[in-house]
Amino acid sequence: MTILTLKAQQDHLEKIASTRDPIKALAEFVWNALDADADKVDVEFEKNGLGGIEAIVVRDNGEGISGQHARRDFENVGASWKRKTTRTNAQRAMHGKEGQGRLRFFSLANNAQWDTCYHDGEQRAKLTIKISAGSLKTADVSDAQSVDDGAIGTVVQLSSLKETFDWLVAEEARSEFSAIFAPYVMQYPGITISYDKRQIEPTETIVHSHEFPVQTVICSGRTVNDLVIKVIEWNSNVGSRKLHFGGESGVVLGSQAANVTAPDFNFSAYAYSPFFQEIADANLLDFDELNDPDFAQVVNHVRDTLGGYFRMRQAERSGHLIDELKAAGVYPYEGDPKDEVERRERQVFDIATHAVTSYSRDFKRSDNPQKRITLSLLREAVRHNPESVSNILHAVFNLPKVRQDEFAGLLNRTGLASIIAASSLIADRVVVLEVLKGMVFDPKHRRSIKERGELDALIRDNTWIFGEHFHITLAESGLTKVMERVSRELASQSTRRKIRKADGKVGRVDSFLGRVIPHPDGERREFLLLELKRPSLVVTRRELDQLEDYVNAIRSQPDFKNTSTNWSFFLVTGEYDDAVKERVTQSDRPVGLFLDKLNYKVWVKTWAELVRECEGRLHFVQQRLQIEVSMEEIEERISQLKSSIIHADRLDQSVSRDKNPPDRYPSQKEFEHADDPSNK
Repeated sequence: MTILTLKAQQDHLEKIASTRDPIKALAEFVWNALDADADKVDVEFEKNGLGGIEAIVVRDNGEGISGQHARRDFENVGASWKRKTTRTNAQRAMHGKEGQGRLRFFSLANNAQWDTCYHDGEQRAKLTIKISAGSLKTADVSDAQSVDDGAIGTVVQLSSLKETFDWLVAEEARSEFSAIFAPYVMQYPGITISYDKRQIEPTETIVHSHEFPVQTVICSGRTVNDLVIKVIEWNSNVGSRKLHFGGESGVVLGSQAANVTAPDFNFSAYAYSPFFQEIADANLLDFDELNDPDFAQVVNHVRDTLGGYFRMRQAERSGHLIDELKAAGVYPYEGDPKDEVERRERQVFDIATHAVTSYSRDFKRSDNPQKRITLSLLREAVRHNPESVSNILHAVFNLPKVRQDEFAGLLNRTGLASIIAASSLIADRVVVLEVLKGMVFDPKHRRSIKERGELDALIRDNTWIFGEHFHITLAESGLTKVMERVSRELASQSTRRKIRKADGKVGRVDSFLGRVIPHPDGERREFLLLELKRPSLVVTRRELDQLEDYVNAIRSQPDFKNTSTNWSFFLVTGEYDDAVKERVTQSDRPVGLFLDKLNYKVWVKTWAELVRECEGRLHFVQQRLQIEVSMEEIEERISQLKSSIIHADRLDQSVSRDKNPPDRYPSQKEFEHADDPSNK
């Protein structure tokens, strides 16, 4: 008898021998058998008189373990001979390379015994190997004995189990075991593997399978090539859905929870790449969210790919139903999707519709006009506020909680909410720009558009036009009062008599449209002040001097003295003359920057310059989202804008007659420059 002692300590061996997954521990012994070119492997459970499991046996007809191999393998941990080859003698894919699989019994039992028979030249020999959980560094290897007959192969018996493990014979455990070895059995049809006397038959339990084209993932630290992703859909529950990793097709090195939203699908997913062999060698495959960045990035890519696949599969399931809705004339979409956003939107809508028809009896019983209204409302919810759809499905259609969670996960994986929010934002901006261009460039509108009530009504809600840092601005009553006060002071200083326009009305001092910019520092304030000139006006040096007077007057107000305040002033006009051009096109400044001081900047821009800058910022995203705006929509928006302004003006005039004295001073929006030549 020979006693072989590992050159490692017990605590280290226990660490590498432990696994939280008993199925994985069992699988290691099956993989060892397959690496030994077994074509028949049986996992059996010996039971006591009460039906409880008292031992686990793994039988194979592989090449066996010779005395020489026993010394090589059981005397060392790691540095397995399998690292030197990628194929078995039968040219099948090799699984084990760590030299640790035999110790996995530690997670299941206190004792492990290998009874093996092998060819020794022209003869046959057998030997027995025993390892105890209490002394993993010691392997008891019997002397080899010649035998005249006996089946070549190995029987591994795990006894004195650490737990009852009765659940290992349940259907869920068998399904999970089958999911690990199904790809291998499919790749090598001559192999038979049985679990608790039931043979793994993938073809009988597979509903659908799909293999994606080979993919490349560019990570932060490396590029992973030759990534193969496969998915198998089962006709029965496989328990916890998992993502299995392998170095090459058919071999599973480790697994993680799939974390893929796939309502009503029973599936297993497989990802193969030599990269996963490297990760397995580092013992990281089984630790979700505890991996190196490159591995995490590849896993996210796999999960995103699977998420897209199951959205497509869910849409396919919904196809028959959608065809019926289309035939009934109640489906709210027409033709093919016009872009990627609508394609994803329809996917989510179709899945939501499938959920509605599955769980809502009221919807099934309703007539076609009612269905048409319901589905139109659901489409609007998906289009404009997809986050609300889960709540709608629960409140209106009584969708079960588990289905709500799946639908919420679906939205997170599609990124539809973010895509729709982004596309809606860009679409709204494109419309605003087209409306603005129609107002300031189209001769039909250019001569009639006024800065007061029309341009400012459009601009005050779209301050992003002046730069992305002005995307969010807020009205502030205190600033408005100061602006009114300054306007009155400047008017009284510069006007000795009332100026009347051609229609006989009294001219009024124009005031800025002011907005406050939110700032994380509560003691610091930032303001955006805009003076909008009608498109037909040519700004001269006089307007520029008036602008500077106004800027200085605002800044010198006691409300803002000795405070941390920054200002951005913009004067926007249709054109400016050569004198102004000289002052706003200086070589050391951006075009349009009139004054650049410590805590304020003053800009002079034409409408054309602003529109061109905005179009430049939006062009790329607009092109990607294929957003177009029709002339009819532009005209409709301009009409709506004018209609709302007329209504608001009438309301203001009514309030003025009822509540204010005739000599009240106008609000800050109502001022026009008294000495503006266009007002005389």
